[in-house]
Amino acid sequence: MLKNIFKVMIQIAIIYFIYFTGNFISGLISDFIVIPGNIIGMVILLLLLNTNLLKLSMIEETGNFMIKYMGFFFVPLTVGLMDSYYLIKDSIIQILVILVVSCICVMFVSSKVTDILISYNERKKTND
Repeated sequence: MLKNIFKVMIQIAIIYFIYFTGNFISGLISDFIVIPGNIIGMVILLLLLNTNLLKLSMIEETGNFMIKYMGFFFVPLTVGLMDSYYLIKDSIIQILVILVVSCICVMFVSSKVTDILISYNERKKTND
């Protein structure tokens, strides 16, 4: 039990270290280009996983937990948005149009990337 708790604490520490590193880099480059620290952190995590400097097993348990309860993490955002509605009520139509268009773009690009990766994997299997 204690070993499992320690393992999860290490995984959380790794994820938070990558997150804070992304925020630090974002602060350094904010004069040139504004990229949110969490996006930089996700890119760092992707690079670490792809180069095998970080094994998936080192963060898998905590990552699965975070994905499983991801909706819970959006509750504060939603409550904050409801509380600040008066700030955006004049622009609600523009915001909704942007949300719909960006959602469609993300779905399109995601489906095309998935299609390309599936085709690549099928060609790779037939060549092997």
